[in-house]
Amino acid sequence: MKVLVVYAHPNPQSYNHAVLEAFTKGLKEAGHTFEVDDLYASEFAPCFKVEDYAQFTGGQMPKDVLDEQAKVAKAEALVFIYPVWWWSVPAILKGWIDRVLSCGFAYKITESEEIEGLLKHKKALLINSTMSPEAYYKDSGVEDAMKKLMDNATFKEICGIQNLEHVFLYAVDFDAEARKRYLELAYRLGKEF
Repeated sequence: MKVLVVYAHPNPQSYNHAVLEAFTKGLKEAGHTFEVDDLYASEFAPCFKVEDYAQFTGGQMPKDVLDEQAKVAKAEALVFIYPVWWWSVPAILKGWIDRVLSCGFAYKITESEEIEGLLKHKKALLINSTMSPEAYYKDSGVEDAMKKLMDNATFKEICGIQNLEHVFLYAVDFDAEARKRYLELAYRLGKEF
């Protein structure tokens, strides 16, 4: 399978980068082909611009958006690896979603004013590292809220990707044993993808 891995962390020495390496090692060993789209390394411009409104008027989208959309279009599956910051995605990834998953590309609005997803990927996987422990995310409802926004609303309902998995790597800043286990999990997720 052709996999696009969208990666959002500014530090190449980060734990998230180790997760990326473990996951892609698993992908490679399983025989998948993949491209890593490192948003920070490529200096993707996340701010929605006046030109981005072309998606609603039928105009020409900006070249950087078209380049990203070409990567998405040639992939059969999408993977997103990023840390949870303020119970959400890093700003650069939020900007990527705003600009790249545009109307006319990732979804359309039908004549009956319903949203129809246009992405036909076989699957999507979100891998998130957190600072807080699992109990906090589950007991507070934060995890459910994040899944409703990203999994259900963004990818399933709007973009049309129905086969989606969301994996949280909890409390990675404080638990060395957990970090080790999660790297093994990331490798397995890639290998079994």
